[in-house]
Amino acid sequence: MDITVKRETLLKPLQAISSIVEKKQTMPILSNVLLVVQDGKLLLTGTDLEIELIGFVPIESLSTTGEITVSARKLFDICRALPEGILLRLSLENNSLIIRTQDSYFILNTLPTQDFPNLETSDYATTLTFQPSLLKKLFTQTYFAMGQQDVRHYLNGTFFEIANGTIKCIAADGHRLALTSVQNEKIKDITARMIVPRKSVLELMRLLSDEDNAEVIVQISDGRLRITTSDYTFTTKLIHAQYPDYNRLIPRGTLIAMGDREIIKQALTRASILSNEKYRGVRFQLEPNKLKITANNADQEQAEEVVSLDYSGTNMEIGFNVPYLLDVVSAIASATIRCAFTDSNSGVLIESTDDDESLYVVMPMRL
Repeated sequence: MDITVKRETLLKPLQAISSIVEKKQTMPILSNVLLVVQDGKLLLTGTDLEIELIGFVPIESLSTTGEITVSARKLFDICRALPEGILLRLSLENNSLIIRTQDSYFILNTLPTQDFPNLETSDYATTLTFQPSLLKKLFTQTYFAMGQQDVRHYLNGTFFEIANGTIKCIAADGHRLALTSVQNEKIKDITARMIVPRKSVLELMRLLSDEDNAEVIVQISDGRLRITTSDYTFTTKLIHAQYPDYNRLIPRGTLIAMGDREIIKQALTRASILSNEKYRGVRFQLEPNKLKITANNADQEQAEEVVSLDYSGTNMEIGFNVPYLLDVVSAIASATIRCAFTDSNSGVLIESTDDDESLYVVMPMRL
């Protein structure tokens, strides 16, 4: 291997791969990135055995091809520390990777490529295309409701359901639920269901660009999801489980309140300052055309906010986890929001007042 690449084109995929590669590994090879010169490009591959990411780097000049693995973290740190706009010459000499610039010289240890694991290939039964901004939007509007290390492992990810030309994206952790959907006539004959693990969702949100107009290719098999963009091929194992019937978790409240989203968000933000640091609870007191939000903590400090609402139902008092509510009002883009209450023991259904196909459920907490 003897090639020359630009620092910036190498740094971008290395940064993405470094977030996937685990820092502490029982297998040293998993801390490495696989470098392969192929078809006039440098392919960088990193994996943690659950996720595999391949980045494509254009080559400025090529003397000889080859492949090797080297520490992902060290290679990334070197590239990051070098000046902008320079060229790097990468060459393999005596089983070491040599990195040369005009003024710098580095020698890195390597491990043989035959020890580098690959996610086993799958026959992808389903293939569809997406605008990257649309796929990122599905994740962005739901990811915060995923479980974290929940014993119900199927909650530690995002559920996708594709049927009848509709793509639904659902996340839940037992205390809240987020659901968003989009219509796409091009996939009206496609049916698929999958649970994408939490780490994979977060990595995809970083990789997908709102500005890239090129469609991404999405391939689905029984146990794998592969997404190919112009810069990356991202493959992840899926969570093998039956996702619960999320429709049963959506309350159909009849006490409807509508209010200005930004005013409600600001009131919740201020009230949260004096909420209990451990439980983070706030109390809602609903009255005709008015919502009073109160919070207090162990130091006997108290906050009270009054918000005007379009509400004509009965008086009601209900407690909520304030970060959960803030996640929802931050995800909704419309100027006003619609909240449907049932009673003080049932969850609230929160929706946009636009034609947005998103809804959120937040369960109450006892204060």
